[in-house]
Amino acid sequence: MSRRKRFVSAVSAIEDAKSEVEELRDELQEWLDNMPENLQNSSKADLLEEAIDNLESVVDHLDEAISVEVEFPGMY
Repeated sequence: MSRRKRFVSAVSAIEDAKSEVEELRDELQEWLDNMPENLQNSSKADLLEEAIDNLESVVDHLDEAISVEVEFPGMY
């Protein structure tokens, strides 16, 4: 397989990983949004917010990786 095709395959894997991380982030956000009012200021809510923020950071980094363009030189 050519280097270009391998790179495209790697970017596709990153896109799949990004989708999975976004899904996890959304699940945690839904959990937080549906948390009973008496738990909204609890340590569990704080942990959820931190996890959501960290997952959002991962999504941002994966977006950066996806957007990188690489030109592969020919053999000669």
